[in-house]
Amino acid sequence: MNNRFCVRLGIAALVLTVLASCTKNDATTIVPVGPESYIEGITSVVTDAAFWNDFGRINEGAIPPKIEGAFSVSPRKRVGTNVEGVPIDIDELDAILSFSRQHNGLVTMALNDATNALTDTVFVMGSGDDFTAYCIEEKSFEVLSYQVETKRGIIVKGTMTEAGIVNLRLATIVLDSRSIPEGAPLQEVGSYFIYKDGDGLAERMSGVL
Repeated sequence: MNNRFCVRLGIAALVLTVLASCTKNDATTIVPVGPESYIEGITSVVTDAAFWNDFGRINEGAIPPKIEGAFSVSPRKRVGTNVEGVPIDIDELDAILSFSRQHNGLVTMALNDATNALTDTVFVMGSGDDFTAYCIEEKSFEVLSYQVETKRGIIVKGTMTEAGIVNLRLATIVLDSRSIPEGAPLQEVGSYFIYKDGDGLAERMSGVL
């Protein structure tokens, strides 16, 4: 085995170790999906053109703005979905979206409302004042006598200002869903929900992270 091959093998092992170390959490595990080109792994399952009308373009770029802080999403309004029978243009529970420990394209994101809490490290990209943060969430839960395993992409984007985040959009997209045993009602791959701040500004909060 020559030295060049050993170096390549060592680098490959290091990359796998780093990627594995990005996975954590107890009830919910969020796995960062990679540099900006990998966001296509989330959006590729969406076949409904209405998604892009409601969500808008992805803010790309290698130098995102500083997005650290806590922001009040109030009212949080559902503005788009392709799930049949689910209404749009309605208010949901207010939420607090916060970002911390931003460094080298990674940031800790937390999204909390009265009933749910989601926290972990995600990827962030963008340029100027525009940013996009994204990740893949994997979780398992029980529904009646079924064990349901889901994987969904989460994308948050907006424009940073001193007052808060303007034009905030938050999308969740189903990437995979299965039950053990088979037979539980599941959301189809490509199903999505899109939310925004109803007054156009997710206001910056003080003393909250």
